[in-house]
This record gives sequence, structure tokens and C-alpha cells, in this order.
Amino acid sequence: MTEPTAPDETLDSIGTAGVRVLQRRNGYRFTLDAVLLAHFAASENTGAPRPILELGAGSGVVSFLLVKQFNLGPVDALELQPAVHARLQRAVVLNDCETRVKPLLGDLRRIRELVPGGHYAHVVSNPPFRMANAGVRSPDDERAVSKSEVACDASDVVAAARYALTPGGTVSLVYPASRVAEVLGLLTQAKLYPSVLRFVHSRVGSPATRFLVQALRDRDRGLVVRPPLIVHGEAPGGYSTEVAALMDPPLAERVSPLSGDTGD
Repeated sequence: MTEPTAPDETLDSIGTAGVRVLQRRNGYRFTLDAVLLAHFAASENTGAPRPILELGAGSGVVSFLLVKQFNLGPVDALELQPAVHARLQRAVVLNDCETRVKPLLGDLRRIRELVPGGHYAHVVSNPPFRMANAGVRSPDDERAVSKSEVACDASDVVAAARYALTPGGTVSLVYPASRVAEVLGLLTQAKLYPSVLRFVHSRVGSPATRFLVQALRDRDRGLVVRPPLIVHGEAPGGYSTEVAALMDPPLAERVSPLSGDTGD
């Protein structure tokens, strides 16, 4: 049977639960950040499945991993770009997730028009990392919106999460390590109090490249800093044991490692 891809698309597998995502062959493509965020969101939240909102869902990697690999959800997956959203809709069918992942088309800056306030127990986002005025903007609009803060910035993401969360609900984010003070400050100002922080390092002894953070709406229970997450090591694919356990071996050959770009 021929896979349902357009000439400019690829159908890629990720994780240990048979997740498949559609991506542009020469366009913006997810990176390991999406896998690490899904794992972080799942590992720090246990209990019965509860409604989740993903802000900036892109190809749906995080949403699909949450429901298929980590048995969380259901997930409402909000995406701004119509073409990306259309691929996400098709991927929902490919992953048999029609009752578990609901694609939404819209701008998170207009979140009040899209979803009910105070509805979600958990909000996750792998947002654009690069500030709008940092570096040269990609001439490809899809890349530019996914990588740079041209359509939303960190304060917009935090405000949307605050609106969508139930009291005591959790938001999980991934950002460059260089922005840790800024993002933690924005969260605290919004009364989303950081509760868990974990820095991501490419290798043992190397500087942190990313950080993962969870925060609670209206509840300040203090901050726990987890041990560093090391990406590369001696496990299959050149990954650390922890990271290799999150994916099938072929993923190591296809997923971009942590770099200046981010994944959806």
C-alpha cells in the first residue's frame, strides 16, 4: 500500500509506540526537543488521564507521543499555520488518534476565542526559540514562524497557558538555556510558579543548551532542580541510555540533535 504522502512530504516514525508524522521534505522538521518535552511532561505528571492542550503543535510529535507512548490526554493540538495544521489532521488518522488528539487551527494570542478558560489540567509547548530580531529570518514562512518569535513570543505563550489551565494545573515548556531567567520570570509574573527545572546538556561536561520547566497555576510549592539530562553517550545511535530508551533505534539516524533549531 502506498503511503499517503505528497511529493514534497516525508512520513517519519518516532518513539517506541509507532508514532508517525508528516513533514515537508525540504521544510522545517522537528528535532529532539519535542521528544524530550513529551517525556518531561509525562514523567513529572502521573495519575488518571486529563485534558491537555499543546500550543504550537506543528507536526504533532508531542501530542502523539503523549497519548500513544505515555498514555496521557486527550490532547487538543493548536496550530497557527493552515498547511501545517492540514498535515497534522492527516497524521491524526494515520496514528488512529481520532478520539485522542483533536487538531485546532488558530492563533494562541487569540486563545480566548479558541478554547474555554480554565479547562486544561496540563498545557505543553515547544515554542519558537529565536527572538524575532535575532539573526536572519528564514525566507521560508513556515520555517520562520516555527523557529522565530514572529507570530508569538514567550510572554504570549505564558499568557495563553495561564488562561487555559485549571487552578493548580501544570504547564511544561522547553527553551534555550540562555533564556532561563527570562522565562522563569515571565512564569512567576503570571502566577505560574516554577516547580520542576531540568537542564539539557549535549554531553557530560558541556554547557547546558536547553532547559525543561514545569510550573503550577496559582500554587507555589517551591522549585525542584532535577539532575542534568545528557543527550549523547554510549547507547544505540550515540545517545545516552535515558534518551535512547525514548525512541526506536532508527530515530537516531533521522532526528536532528539539539542545535540552534527546535522541533514541533
